[in-house]
Amino acid sequence: MSEVFEVKGRSVVKGRAEGDALVADATLSFWGEVDAVTGKVIAVGHPLEGESLRGRVLVIRSTKGSSGTPMTLNLAKLEGTAPVAFINVEVDSLAALGCIVNHIPMITDLERDPFTSIRTGDRVLVDAVDGFVRVTRRD
Repeated sequence: MSEVFEVKGRSVVKGRAEGDALVADATLSFWGEVDAVTGKVIAVGHPLEGESLRGRVLVIRSTKGSSGTPMTLNLAKLEGTAPVAFINVEVDSLAALGCIVNHIPMITDLERDPFTSIRTGDRVLVDAVDGFVRVTRRD
């Protein structure tokens, strides 16, 4: 039987989305480290190098600020390769803007450390309306 638990957090961009988690205790720049057309992380040496963001809940420390972030997220959304939600420890205002204009939920300030409580492949519901995430552990 799969373990299911909920963790409260603070909503940054309202919305609800569900997908498989992609987790790295790292920052990520959407300008230059993500190919928006394929949705893959292209940064050489990055912990997520080669991983697809398509349909995933992206659990990272933060994005690296760049004015290109909202544009890259928009292109990824149009291509169908964007993450469905963000769980960030630190909030970059340009990523928040990108999530707002692309209707991608974002949540932060979880009551538990997301890097020890969420693993890549876990099924995650981000409810950034009521301020929680529900994690279904994949064994």
